[in-house]
Amino acid sequence: MVATKQPAALSVELIRQYFVDGATVLISGGCGQPDAVLDRVAEAALSSQIRIIDCSVPGMTTTDLDRLSSQAILNTGFFLGAYRPFYEQGRLEYVPAYHSARYRAIEEDYNINIVVIKLSEPNEHGVCSASLHADYSRELLNKTDILIAEINPNMPFISDALQIPLTDIDYTVAANGPLREYSVAAGSDLDLVIAKHIAALVDDGDCIQLGIGALPVSILQTLGDKQNLGVHTGLLTEAFVPLVEAGVVNGSKKSIDKGKITTGVIAGSREFYRWCADYPDLSMRPVSYTHSAGVLAQIDNLVAINTTLEIDLFGQINSEIIKGKQIGGGGGLVDFLRGARSSRGGRSIIALQSTAKGGSISKIAPLLKTAPVTAIRNDVDYVVTEYGVARLSNLSVDKRAEALIAIAHPDFRETLVSEWEALMSSF
Repeated sequence: MVATKQPAALSVELIRQYFVDGATVLISGGCGQPDAVLDRVAEAALSSQIRIIDCSVPGMTTTDLDRLSSQAILNTGFFLGAYRPFYEQGRLEYVPAYHSARYRAIEEDYNINIVVIKLSEPNEHGVCSASLHADYSRELLNKTDILIAEINPNMPFISDALQIPLTDIDYTVAANGPLREYSVAAGSDLDLVIAKHIAALVDDGDCIQLGIGALPVSILQTLGDKQNLGVHTGLLTEAFVPLVEAGVVNGSKKSIDKGKITTGVIAGSREFYRWCADYPDLSMRPVSYTHSAGVLAQIDNLVAINTTLEIDLFGQINSEIIKGKQIGGGGGLVDFLRGARSSRGGRSIIALQSTAKGGSISKIAPLLKTAPVTAIRNDVDYVVTEYGVARLSNLSVDKRAEALIAIAHPDFRETLVSEWEALMSSF
């Protein structure tokens, strides 16, 4: 039976009624960013003191805070470059948190008043799909006071995603604008070398997770000779498509969600979005599932592959700060590091080029001094550079340092040895 109650159209007057001082507003990101709704909010020319909870996908979306309200503050888990002016104005709340904890806090701690999302058109039963961007949960939607949705036919109806009846939506904006796209440049020659080292650590039947950026694209390009791989990841890009179409990725060996590609966010081109709409084994799940420690522990042979900015000789990782400036966030890094370690047969891999700034700086440092630790040394397993693989698990402190120095750039190895000896003189 088709739902009889229809949500009202969102007007500027309604925006001024609800987007008032003290309101907390969650906005979906990525290709699920509801741009038509945000345009309508901009028409209201608000000056109310509202808090915006940011769910942008780095490299794909940012929150244009001033268009929403001249007095708004932004609460975010990713300190993107576009947000630095808001920080300087005292209008940014950067919250460092594991991705799983961030979304749990959004559900439980922030008292969200308004949720703004983008959905597919309803099916014959009056139900919309969260479609290609489904990282939020039913629990969050149930708790909010007001649910506003952009209904956009370019969002395909994906059946294995959160289903939202029109009767659960308070206000809508109809739109036909194109979905936001994501692209990344091809990896460098060094990335390809690193990718080949990583490919040697991936076995037939493994279930893989990959982060975002150029290096993951190179890694996927080196896995063509594998068999029966599965995918469980927070974000899926079109670099996976050749492996799926070649039958390399089929999910047949997954211990849960067998045969499915499991993710919460899709990011890519419009052609990729159409491919996803036609792919029958796509399973869209919220962060409370994709990044759940309990779920990840159930996935046998989970191989989590992520990148970082810097690692020290103790094995501590910095994935957020360069030259003292915050440039990102920890995201799901630690969730997957720990999830892979708790998986039967699982492995976690941290990848990085050995140097930065044209080879003038070693990305393997004696000790992190000007950055907080994103991942503690106890969580780090494999580390890969273009010079090889260091497995830190079960190594002593000195042996870990030796293993990391061995995959550092040769120009820095002697200095790293002497600086490590100085550090350990008072250990």
